Amino acid sequence: MKTWFRGNAIKQYNKTGYYIRTETTVNAPKSLGLKKPVCYLQAYLWFGLGCNDRYLNCCADVDASTISQGEEDFFTQPVADHKGRNVTPPDLRKSRQLALCKELLKPKYQVHGFRTKELALLLPDHFRNSAQIRYEIRKLIVRGAIIKKKGTSFYQVTEVGWKWLWASISTTTFLKNPITSKSLKNSVFKNAEQPSKIEQAYSMIDQGLTMITRELAMVS
Repeated sequence: MKTWFRGNAIKQYNKTGYYIRTETTVNAPKSLGLKKPVCYLQAYLWFGLGCNDRYLNCCADVDASTISQGEEDFFTQPVADHKGRNVTPPDLRKSRQLALCKELLKPKYQVHGFRTKELALLLPDHFRNSAQIRYEIRKLIVRGAIIKKKGTSFYQVTEVGWKWLWASISTTTFLKNPITSKSLKNSVFKNAEQPSKIEQAYSMIDQGLTMITRELAMVS
């Protein structure tokens, strides 16, 4: 996301898949009430941090349900099939279900379709036979994520299904089980040190900018 104001901008984007990076770019300082000479660089820093904080606060106030409009409940709550029987939702915490969803995310299954026995051959470490796969994909069929082609034994991933698979796998991989937490799972105390290190970094930047400002004032 990017927001412009008189040549200046606040940008927010996904960094390496699991960080949301927010930054303020000042290209026209005078339009923001800032002075242009380099000796005012410290003011740019604090102005930018203030912009970032306000932007993040706005993001925190957004109600996620207004974006999804309850669509996530369809995949997280039991749903009745055509016979009135409740079908449990897919559970990506299970390695078997996650492996199946990752395989179904491949574009060929949306274009050409698949048969359960083919998936059984591709996922022998998770499924012993086609019946186990049919049990899992039934959870996706009743939710419209997978349909069966008429008159054939082929199943096909729908557009809705592909979007849900992509969003759910990304969320599970990068948010619910983020890469950063996996790399630090054996050193819990390291996480507790991070805020103080960030504060120390800001303090060092502040000291450096103060020194530059002082030196420039002495030279002038």
